[in-house]
Amino acid sequence: MEKSKVNTHDTDETEYERNQRFNALVSWLHSYRYKNILAVFDQLAQSRQGEPIKVVEIGCAHAKLFDLLNDRYKIDYIGIELDDDSYSVAKQRHQHHANFTIIHDGAENRLPQLAGVDIVVALEAFEHIPEHVVVRIVEAVAQAEPKLLVCSVPVEVGPAIWFKNVGSWLTGYIRHREYTWAETFWAGLGMLDKLPPHGTGHKGFDWRWLAQTIRHNMKIREIRTFPLGFLPASLSTSVFFIAESRSSPG
Repeated sequence: MEKSKVNTHDTDETEYERNQRFNALVSWLHSYRYKNILAVFDQLAQSRQGEPIKVVEIGCAHAKLFDLLNDRYKIDYIGIELDDDSYSVAKQRHQHHANFTIIHDGAENRLPQLAGVDIVVALEAFEHIPEHVVVRIVEAVAQAEPKLLVCSVPVEVGPAIWFKNVGSWLTGYIRHREYTWAETFWAGLGMLDKLPPHGTGHKGFDWRWLAQTIRHNMKIREIRTFPLGFLPASLSTSVFFIAESRSSPG
């Protein structure tokens, strides 16, 4: 979802991609979403018995996930990306693949594309979409009855935000710049009423309403916390949801 400059795939990176590997710690933290989604696909591939896995990724950015999946599994992939530059980069890099489709639009305008798919993925995307729109998307996913909805979002409430923003400041990273230090303080105490209403950034985002929205529409199979699964979400950098259709057996 983040904006970036268009570059070639092989020689240049976008600003967003450079930020994701800003230093070893940032790169390590960002890697967890991909390690976990690959583990989900390992299990899903076994159930498909050689048939292509039909994937829709909401907020696919540069479609890095397509690269990771296409190297390992038999897939039919649809990415949905609203940002102009990210869409252009993804199309430029992957349009030569017959099993790759990218749609330049908001996911809420493309809900019919969710029908008949095996898995809907949204990695660090829902925090960049207005909350009332996310509700519509989750409801549409539930009605489409894919095998799985998998999504990850950052933790922006609780003590974790202190560690994240102070760490960002100490290392010269960018994430703390969205906040004032007063906003970081109040968010760390869980007092989001002291912050402006959440829009399409990180500030003011509360992962707990997303958990409730998913729970009202689907069965949450698992909620994982990154980077250490034994820590509560309030001390974690991100949360990772695995949900399934209510019509799924078990």
